Amino acid sequence: MRFAATVLKASTLALLLLTFASMPLAFAQTPSGKTPAVQEPNAKYAPEDLRKLTQPEQVRVLEAQFAELSGGRPLPEDQLEFYLEQIPRGWTYAQITDDMTQSLRDRVDGNTYAGTPSPPPPPVRWTTPGWTNQPPGRGQIVACESNDGRYRECATGFRNVPVIERQLSSTRCVEGSNWGHRPGMVWVHGGCRARFIESAPVVGQLPEVTCQSVRGYRECNVAFRGQVELLRQVPRSSLCVEGRTWGQKPGVIWVDRGCGGVFAEAYRPSGGFYDADDYDGFTMDCASLDGAYALCSWNARFGTPVLIEQYSRQSCIEGVTWGYTPRRGLWVDRGCRAHFGSNVH
Repeated sequence: MRFAATVLKASTLALLLLTFASMPLAFAQTPSGKTPAVQEPNAKYAPEDLRKLTQPEQVRVLEAQFAELSGGRPLPEDQLEFYLEQIPRGWTYAQITDDMTQSLRDRVDGNTYAGTPSPPPPPVRWTTPGWTNQPPGRGQIVACESNDGRYRECATGFRNVPVIERQLSSTRCVEGSNWGHRPGMVWVHGGCRARFIESAPVVGQLPEVTCQSVRGYRECNVAFRGQVELLRQVPRSSLCVEGRTWGQKPGVIWVDRGCGGVFAEAYRPSGGFYDADDYDGFTMDCASLDGAYALCSWNARFGTPVLIEQYSRQSCIEGVTWGYTPRRGLWVDRGCRAHFGSNVH
């Protein structure tokens, strides 16, 4: 009897141990066997106000959401850069999701239809006389004239700031008053007529500096006097985000966390002709991502839009890289990204 009781106790104990061994230790580990970590924000648990997240968290959320919407495709870097610019301006998670969805669809006459071909790009129509197929090249002189005092934009093809080579009008041309410029274009108004040339027309005279972080923080000395812009990333380097993985101090560009880029002194526009305070009746941002043609849902009730501020390094020129028709709507092309507005309330 004593032996049988001992055997029974041993069998019961073995059965209990076997039962516990087969149960998942959920309190100690995850199904994968790894100790659970603090959950990071992802597309399913992202807050509506993405400003509550750090920028690395914003990047993870945006990349995860785009991958989910696109079936695993990576989020293009210029599209990611555009969204990171919009978050401080108040774009919500829902707005960015809607924009991602829109960018993944084909666009026809302002509406979206799955499976339909994209509309052909608008015909090239340079506003500068004499160039019908290509914008003027660097080093060339561009004439831009305000006849009868009317506002006019002229394509230049310049990457650097234009300067007046010769004034053609009796009206004095004053920068910021009756003429100005953005990347790739000049505008004139109020009778100003002049010939413009790029301030540094030879490619070799435009200094570019490559600065790369290999094992952490690094500083590179530069001779730039103004703001610096990232022209392009070094292949296979980590994502470069201004203020996070690169920035500038007087006479220095710094990079960190694997960021590698080619930098140059930033283009300094003289300002647009249209004042944002006068064109705040209805405003919206419209972007050509990956250089693709895109339509934006401008409300025709507010009339014809005007370009208030250009975000992109690629030139935004009316009739060339952006335009508007009541039937088709507001369109952008070839990398133009800008803020548009109307003075109709």
